[in-house]
Amino acid sequence: MTGNFDNRYKYHLLGILAISVFCIIIYSNTLNSPFVFDDFPNLKTNPYIRLTNLDFVKLYDAGFKSRCPNRPVANISFALNYYFGRYNATVYHIVNIVIHIINGILAYFLALIIFRQLSDIPGQKTPQPFHQSIHPSVHPSIILMSLFTALIFVAHPLQTQSVTYIVQRMTAMAAMFFLLSLLCYIRGRLSETRWKRWALFSACFLSLAMAIGSKEIAVTLPFFILLYEWYFFQDLSVAWLKRNIKYVLIPIAVLFLFALVYLGGNPFDRILAGYTSRDFTMWERVLTQFRVVVFYISLLLYPHPSRLNLIHHFTTSHSLFDPITTLLSLVIIASLTGLAIYLARMKRLISFCILWFIINLAIESSVLSLEMIYEHRLYLPMFGFALLASYLPFYFLSNKRLWAVIILVIVTVSLGTGTYLRNKTWQNEITLWSDVLSKNPQSYRAHDNLGIVLLDQDRIKEAISHFSEALRIKHDYENAYNNLGNALLIEGRLNEAISHFSEALRIKPDYADAHYNLGRAIERQGSLDKAIGHYQKALRLNGYLVDAYINLGNALMRKGNIKDAFVHFSAALQIDPGDVKALANLGVVFLHQGCVDEAIDHFSEALRINPDDAKVHSNLGVALVRKGSLKEAIDHFSEALRINPDDADARYNLEFAKQLMGKSSGPSKPAMNQ
Repeated sequence: MTGNFDNRYKYHLLGILAISVFCIIIYSNTLNSPFVFDDFPNLKTNPYIRLTNLDFVKLYDAGFKSRCPNRPVANISFALNYYFGRYNATVYHIVNIVIHIINGILAYFLALIIFRQLSDIPGQKTPQPFHQSIHPSVHPSIILMSLFTALIFVAHPLQTQSVTYIVQRMTAMAAMFFLLSLLCYIRGRLSETRWKRWALFSACFLSLAMAIGSKEIAVTLPFFILLYEWYFFQDLSVAWLKRNIKYVLIPIAVLFLFALVYLGGNPFDRILAGYTSRDFTMWERVLTQFRVVVFYISLLLYPHPSRLNLIHHFTTSHSLFDPITTLLSLVIIASLTGLAIYLARMKRLISFCILWFIINLAIESSVLSLEMIYEHRLYLPMFGFALLASYLPFYFLSNKRLWAVIILVIVTVSLGTGTYLRNKTWQNEITLWSDVLSKNPQSYRAHDNLGIVLLDQDRIKEAISHFSEALRIKHDYENAYNNLGNALLIEGRLNEAISHFSEALRIKPDYADAHYNLGRAIERQGSLDKAIGHYQKALRLNGYLVDAYINLGNALMRKGNIKDAFVHFSAALQIDPGDVKALANLGVVFLHQGCVDEAIDHFSEALRINPDDAKVHSNLGVALVRKGSLKEAIDHFSEALRINPDDADARYNLEFAKQLMGKSSGPSKPAMNQ
């Protein structure tokens, strides 16, 4: 019995192993890649995903109160990631790679079923019985084509933006549940057992809901279920279609319901409103998408890393003739659609793959006010391309199967190599944004983001240069004004910093970060009350700005308002339990209130998270002196001085602690480092 089991399934197990190992190899150099770009608002500064216990209410908040509330399934996955690994980027990358592997396996089994139902496969003159659709006795060509479909899917360099770019897990998860739903439907149709059939149909519906809950692109799934039914179960019967016209209405009803849920009662007005922040109109976007889709096709066929970019520069089409490539692109897309219709009966697989590609781009290449182009939008359409790419060599070399295998091995290895090389660009933020600018020097967002990274590395002059260039390209870019203000503030150029923060607020009056930063600058000028006003306004606009709570608390402490300072530090810690500054400041408040044990607990937790904070070591030493633990206090003062030899308070306190132990003469009381 065991031998029969091995014979039946060993090919599938080997295929799954090959897909998994290959995927792990080509993405092995991404595990230490950092959070970038949209990872920050969706993950790093999103308080709702900071899950510290598995609580239903908090899971609900993570799903439906995050920056993208229409994608609760993906949001909850990020919250669970935080629960198990906090902000350890490696853990997030591992999950993304696992999802990509699962998608490769699903692609393998879906390809296996589709190829079994074709009559023009080498060695298979007629379609195989449906109930044998994943039976290992299939012709070797089918197994090989299915395997290469999966390998091309996971290996294509275009997929890096959905795997290595952490937040684009939304796309990969939507694809995972999309493929799973379609597989459940097909297996349900093939099942001869009533209970199993309905169980699979229920799984199909649940997967559909999970797919749409991961990203809205999955709303096309009902169209593909209907298309698959008509293509592969009903043999493109027009009579069946006429008799079952009601089923055609289901995808339309789903799309209509989707529009109501996501766009409200006036979807067209909502769509138009989205263009108020764009530098192109709805009509211009639609026209430009013809060229974008053709460009996507070129990237599928020639995905050299030099052609890939996080932010592509794409000029806007103003009419069908401006530029003329708009009309040419429309002709190409119309021709492909016409070819799919023409080949539906003669070459069903080619027809299905073309429609898979076009329909799966329909949502993001439509009238919606989205960015013009992103590579991750090709993640799900990639399955149709991979299916076709693995089929054509076997079809044209039907009598030379070895040559077909050699060609596909070369293609797969080349794609995998391209992916590995492309992933090197994501190894840190400097390499990523430098790559964007080398290919798109007019990207104001790339200049701004590279400036932020340089500022974090104290390369202030370079950062200022990039922020200034961002403003030269887009003079009303409020983020660059805010970030340039931060750089100037670090340099001590307070008046210039205030001018830039004020300009950011002129462009965007409800810009919470700019109010917070303006408060910092004004506080350094000595206007404490005005600074407090800006901190409070920042928090009214965004009640989750941890740093605003902390700065407001510090300002209130300077005014002697310890009670309200405690409230604001506590609020910061409630939002982010791992914030070192909030923990340390609460420790200071507890010391002021004489609660030494609580102060020690907070300082100790802050040092557990960041053991190299000299100020916290010094303050913990003060708390330990008050508790009478002089030896431990001396250790912490010494550690503070090791980290920062210029810390005068730590040196003063060290001498005081030694005096208490009778080891030296020194000051009469410790000084707290606030």
